[in-house]
Formats: sequence, structure tokens, C-alpha cells
Amino acid sequence: MKLILPDYDIKLGDGLAEVKNGILYIYKPGSFKDVMYQLTYLIYGKDECFFCHKKLRSNMLEMDNEKYFSQITLDHLIPQEFGGPTITNNLRPACSECNSSKGNMYPDEFLEYRKYYNKKRDKESKKARREFKESLRNTQEQRRKGEIESISKEWFTDELIRNIYVSFWIAEPLGAMYKKQERFLKKYKRLPKPIVVSQNRFLLDGFNTILLAKYNYGEQIKIIVLENVIFVGFP
Repeated sequence: MKLILPDYDIKLGDGLAEVKNGILYIYKPGSFKDVMYQLTYLIYGKDECFFCHKKLRSNMLEMDNEKYFSQITLDHLIPQEFGGPTITNNLRPACSECNSSKGNMYPDEFLEYRKYYNKKRDKESKKARREFKESLRNTQEQRRKGEIESISKEWFTDELIRNIYVSFWIAEPLGAMYKKQERFLKKYKRLPKPIVVSQNRFLLDGFNTILLAKYNYGEQIKIIVLENVIFVGFP
């Protein structure tokens, strides 16, 4: 799949990466998520919530930098719990209130949630909210089981682990996050998320997942190949 990039050339701070002629070149191992956050703000801005369209005052940055960034966060449209990758295609600026309320819902589910929870608290509305929450729980469990595909099949492919280059500079903690994914694998007999690799097959995101697959799952793994991203290493 093609990563959404700015339509102009730009270098990202401290030599992390650069966009040049429609290609993202990443130079520093372990910087992928930081690069995605920076690019998302460049593409979509940071002064309007994607969901409620709340505007921040134009002078908010000058008044209180910490307060500004506490109000605008980045939301995963496809939640991380269901394998949503940290890439510009799946990230949008959101106010902290919407991001917190949305949780592990998809955008259409969140819109439905807001519709129910903006109603008056009469008996009929409470019943509708209960039915919505029950339906949502069932859908989420179907996603965990793989009965409903969490991510569009156009986004990922299956590939052998041995075809992926792993830089050991990319070191995610193997503690709580690894254990969480391990519990998921034991319960649902499937990996919780695809990994993300560059065009030249370097692992960009998913170190814990690829370790879990290597030692507990098998040779095949779901991967998202970013066709317009090249991992170069240090320039």
C-alpha cells in the first residue's frame, strides 16, 4: 500500500527521515513512529479535531504550549487493539476528549455512540444505549476471533518471516506489551496485528509481533508493505 505523504519534499528533524520525490526515506532505526506522528501533523494540521471539528484559538500556542498539545492528540482510526497500524493513513488529529471517548471504536461506531449519548436520559434512550453497547461488544469479540476482518485486505499480505530484515536497533520492551500479545495468541490462536515493513522489507513497526510469530506461531505473518517507504539506515 502507499503511505500518505505530504505533496512536497521535506526533511524531518535531527536527520530522522525525508520525503523526496514522493518517497519517504528513513535514516534512523527505531524512529518510525516519531516520523509518522510528525508527518500526520504536517498533512492534517493540528488545530482541528477530526471528529468534532473543534477549533483551537490561533494564538493558543503562544499562550500555553502545554495546554495546546493536551487538547490535540493523534487517534488511530482503526484502533490499535484491532491491529490498526501507526501510519499516516490511519492517524488523524483529535481533541483529547474525542480520543478518550472513542477508545477502541471505529469511526462509524464512534459516530453512532455520540448519537446515542447525546440523547436525553429517558427510559427509551437508555434502552437504545444498552442495545448499542451489547452490539458493539459482540462485534469487537468477532474482530478478535477473526470472524470479522479488522483491517482492509487491500492493506496487508502474507509473507514469510525470513524475508523480513530486522534491525536490532528497533528495540521495543518485551514486558507488558509482549505478554499482552502472547495472551491474545493463546486465546484466539492468531496474531493480534500485522507488522509494518518498508519497500525493501525492513521491519518498521511490530518487533514484539515478529518475535511472537517466530517462536510461537509459524513462518507466515501478515505484513503491511509501504511501497513508497525505503529504509536507508544512517546516511
